[in-house]
Amino acid sequence: MLRQSQPDAEAFTAFVDRTEPGLRRALVATYGPVDGREAAVEALSWAWENWERLSDIDNPAAYLYRVGQSSTRRFAATAVPARFSAAITDEMPDVEPGLLPALDALSSQQRSIVLLVHAHGWSQADVARMLDINPSTVREHLGRAMSRLRAQLEVHNDD
Repeated sequence: MLRQSQPDAEAFTAFVDRTEPGLRRALVATYGPVDGREAAVEALSWAWENWERLSDIDNPAAYLYRVGQSSTRRFAATAVPARFSAAITDEMPDVEPGLLPALDALSSQQRSIVLLVHAHGWSQADVARMLDINPSTVREHLGRAMSRLRAQLEVHNDD
């Protein structure tokens, strides 16, 4: 049986230091705090085991995001919105109560984009790179999601 060579611990640690915070935030924004963190751990474990393969990929963070997504299919037992709302309510008691159900009503991709841009301060280009989608797709999802949130929360721009 052939064993894959293990990555250089220093190089892998540097990679994790650069990649883990964004990867975790993106997965938490998509799957909620519990499953998102677990998915990030699974993705980084995969990275350790497949370091040589990962080094040949153009956008390793986006690839690991996909690995994390795949791992959630194995351990996600309930719908994301229920866990998402409960976790956010516990962590952020000062949030407008209507915002949580409005966020839950969005698709997971729209919710992820809104949270990464507005809660974490990511640029649309950074979101596009992490989710491995076109910047125009991020812009469209963000615009539609914000319109839906404004409608549900009855917020009107008087510009």
